[in-house]
Amino acid sequence: MKCTTLFLVLSMVVLMAQPGDCIFGWIMNGIHHAVKGIHSLIHGKAAEEQADQQQLDQDQLNRQQLDQDQLDQDQLNRQQLDQDQQDQDQQDQEDLDQQQLDKRSYQSARRLFD
Repeated sequence: MKCTTLFLVLSMVVLMAQPGDCIFGWIMNGIHHAVKGIHSLIHGKAAEEQADQQQLDQDQLNRQQLDQDQLDQDQLNRQQLDQDQQDQDQQDQEDLDQQQLDKRSYQSARRLFD
């Protein structure tokens, strides 16, 4: 009787088990993943991803450098414009001073000859 009960219980466990729940399924699944990993290493999938990431990093650094260069150029242009404006203001002031000096000289000379 015990043997019959044991046989029936074990039969039920075997019949109710899913096909992939056995140790052989786990082993086959592990082998499959190992083969896929080796295949990707051989064909350089990881190396490609690393090269792509390095290219993206380099592109980002290049954009940052271009942005910084543009900012530096804009600052230089502003400084040059400010310097040009100061030079123009100084030149205008010198011209005005020269005109006033000429006017005074002319008035002084006119008084002398009158």
